[in-house]
Amino acid sequence: MDNLDSLDLKLVLSFANAYRRLNEKGEISDQQLEEVMQLVENYQNFAPAEFKNKLHEIFPESDF
Repeated sequence: MDNLDSLDLKLVLSFANAYRRLNEKGEISDQQLEEVMQLVENYQNFAPAEFKNKLHEIFPESDF
């Protein structure tokens, strides 16, 4: 179980860091970054399809 938790944490950090880099490059707004960070922090509360829908709400121009 520890390995799964460790992998889970690594995936969350990787996801968050990728969006931080997009923000630093000016490709996403500060508000979008904040919304993504909140989503990532609470990802366990969402089914995969619901998580995808939430991302689409934040980035309506994107195709996930």
